[in-house]
Amino acid sequence: MKIFDKFKYYMSSGGYMMKMHLQGQMEYPSFLIGWFISNALQWGVGIGTLKAITIQFQSINGWEFNQIAFLYGLGIISHALSIVIFIQTWSIDGLVIHGELDRMLLRPMSVYFQFCVYYLNLIGVTDMLPGIIIFIYGAIAVGLKLSFFNIISVIIVIAGATMLRGGIYTLVGSVGYWTKSTRNLTAVVTRLGDLSIMYPLTIYNRIIQSIFTFILPLGFISFYPASAFLGKDSGFEFPGYVPMWTLFAGVLFMFLGRGLFNLGLKHYDSSGN
Repeated sequence: MKIFDKFKYYMSSGGYMMKMHLQGQMEYPSFLIGWFISNALQWGVGIGTLKAITIQFQSINGWEFNQIAFLYGLGIISHALSIVIFIQTWSIDGLVIHGELDRMLLRPMSVYFQFCVYYLNLIGVTDMLPGIIIFIYGAIAVGLKLSFFNIISVIIVIAGATMLRGGIYTLVGSVGYWTKSTRNLTAVVTRLGDLSIMYPLTIYNRIIQSIFTFILPLGFISFYPASAFLGKDSGFEFPGYVPMWTLFAGVLFMFLGRGLFNLGLKHYDSSGN
């Protein structure tokens, strides 16, 4: 019963924190409208660029435009969800510098849990709609069947890719405990994530593709799952059900991110020091 009570306490507290931040963001609807327009333009320019490239060269290393649209849209959806859920990982260095983790340390609950739920970012929702539109277009264009198996597979990929992004962001952000600044490193990793969903990884040489597969596994965000859905050669063969590899990578990096976050917390000295 104590475990159930603790779970209920955590869920109610986390829900209350997220509700407060959502209400605060809803106070400025024009701010969200501005982001919706700018993000729609951003992803529109991205898919337009890919269209122009494929018109000029017919395909990108054997990937036609419709297949790339499927790849791109799938990646944008997990990007949007990671912005909604994990945007706070980009500012761990700021929390450390300003001592804002002190309040979390004083509460009788996991600091990592509080960190994960203390902010829910609506801006990510403005990325979601363009991503869904591009993905649906790509799925229809490549003839992906609307079956229960495919729907579940897409959900597993999106869930795994979102956790993978969140875990990587947490790892990078947690470096801020020691460096007190991770802005440039976060920008690099975010940019790499964006590039990994625009083009098939097979355009890179074997060394770079191996890095994006086994060290910083951005390929599992959309490239390897899309390759499996479309029956394309990915350069690497993975046994079993490919979407589960994305989920495995996501869970692994969430675990690693939490570990480094908690390790850094032991070195946290508050703003007074």
